[in-house]
Amino acid sequence: MTAHVLRPGPVHLLRLATGDDLYREITRYVMASDIRAATLNALGAVSRASLRYYDQSAKRYEDLIIDEPLEVVAAVGNVSLLDGAPFVHLHAAFSAEDGRGFGGHVNDGTIVFALEVHITQLVGEPPVRLPDDCTGLNLWG
Repeated sequence: MTAHVLRPGPVHLLRLATGDDLYREITRYVMASDIRAATLNALGAVSRASLRYYDQSAKRYEDLIIDEPLEVVAAVGNVSLLDGAPFVHLHAAFSAEDGRGFGGHVNDGTIVFALEVHITQLVGEPPVRLPDDCTGLNLWG
């Protein structure tokens, strides 16, 4: 186990605009605000979702595009450092009009219809993502 102890800092409340790229816009805000560690959550709706699923056996990501209006049932993530820069790690669960559900890592290409984001900045030494041989992922060191 690896542990990092940080304390809550400023809270950032964002409303993304219709047509924004969800992942890119949150990343842009985090970089511009020099947020190096944070927790985040979001809710709302998207007109298109671009997701990634990590195949644990093959140790690679598979991409999935859902090109239809979806509710964001829940989105949760964090900010830490990867290669010295802030990195947004965001997962989301979505529901379609007929109740079908989708989920995974939020990727570039997820287009906002209406979205509210809550970022709690964390104060202290930010976690740093390092390569993990066992999983093939960059995880907190």
